[in-house]
Amino acid sequence: MKEFDDAIQQLGKILLFINATLYTYSYLKGKKSKEIKYFTIYLTLIFCVLIGSNLLIQVQRKYNFELNNLYLSHFYFIFQFIFLSLFYRQLFNKNQKKYLNVISVLVFLVLIIQYTVKANLFSKFNLLEILITSFPLVLYSIFHLYNSLSKPGKFMYINAGVLIYIATSTLIFILGDYLSVIDREIASDAWFLNRVFYVGYLILILIEWKKSLWKMKN
Repeated sequence: MKEFDDAIQQLGKILLFINATLYTYSYLKGKKSKEIKYFTIYLTLIFCVLIGSNLLIQVQRKYNFELNNLYLSHFYFIFQFIFLSLFYRQLFNKNQKKYLNVISVLVFLVLIIQYTVKANLFSKFNLLEILITSFPLVLYSIFHLYNSLSKPGKFMYINAGVLIYIATSTLIFILGDYLSVIDREIASDAWFLNRVFYVGYLILILIEWKKSLWKMKN
């Protein structure tokens, strides 16, 4: 099981690198839309956070430091929220953009207040941060799905991935600590399921590139 889990993790890293590379290539090659720009930045930053997290753990193990890379999770969730929000903003109508702007301001106000009051949260998983930066993205994906009922929707594979993966991962992150207390085996299975869903999300992103951007290469 551990070998399969490790393989899934490695596959996720490879797919993320491939997606970041392909979307960057397509954007630089000529697909200069804002949607692609923001999504490319999102993929690139998430890949950098992942590599930074792995390097940090290696350094900590080498010098026998306490293993802790949890604070990098804040960059992951905040980068994800910022750039996926910007991505969806390009796809929304005027009224939906107003709602998105209000939600973004509220999210950052809550985070600023929380970290001002409890600075020690920076070295831990912040469940409130995970919830308020992820749940709006699920709502945005539902809005975009609704919009596609009246006209052909753009980036529907990406949208499906956001809806399925972020909704599932948010639930797993929020319940993860509680499951660890109740049953470590169940918690381990939940985190494994999260990695499987993440690979599925990355595959949908790759399919989107093939469907929407591959023609730019030819």
